[in-house]
Amino acid sequence: MPTDEHPAFSTISVRRTDGTRELYACARFLGIRDGFLFLEDGIPTDRAGMGIKTAQTHLVPLADVAAVDIETAPDSDEDSETHVALESAGLLNLDGSVYVR
Repeated sequence: MPTDEHPAFSTISVRRTDGTRELYACARFLGIRDGFLFLEDGIPTDRAGMGIKTAQTHLVPLADVAAVDIETAPDSDEDSETHVALESAGLLNLDGSVYVR
């Protein structure tokens, strides 16, 4: 199912401290607790092969997370909603880093 059918879900990008990036194409942010970032898939799947579809919850250790971003397109790194908002507010430096006042 496309993300359009799940308005509460977006493409979430998690950048890890080791430089890798994980994309969750249709997910939502559940919260932070006990040192973990909790994300939930928006498309239930039958992981056990028993015909019961359930949403999968992802636990990402906060110590491994450098940034979390909502993306406008799953395959784009530059078109994130956060990047566009910061750019339009004039809060990005020429190298793409965030301007700090």
